[in-house]
Amino acid sequence: MKTVKYNSMINELLLRFPILKSVYEDEGDYIKDIKHLSYSIVFVPYIRQVVLSNDENMIRSVCNFMECMANADDKLVSELLAVSVLESILCEREIISSLKPYLGIKTLKILSVMEKEYGW
Repeated sequence: MKTVKYNSMINELLLRFPILKSVYEDEGDYIKDIKHLSYSIVFVPYIRQVVLSNDENMIRSVCNFMECMANADDKLVSELLAVSVLESILCEREIISSLKPYLGIKTLKILSVMEKEYGW
């Protein structure tokens, strides 16, 4: 996913997690083609749902996708991860604690910086 560009991130999300397509479409024009809103309104609730399900494979899949975002060559993709995903769940310490064992090195680094900045 290193070559993935910011402009294709909604497609990437829906390709990786087809179950989210109906959620994205239900939101209608409100979030259409707006990456930050799409991720905070569609992907973040899915992350919560996956963590609460305790399905290790689904948790790994979510975390692998976040790691791909963190490692993307396009800096806007890692900013999307930081601002619209990680920052959205940063204060949900139980969710963060459940994700941490599965997060990749780069995602953990971004998260660590954010935790320090926000006083966690």
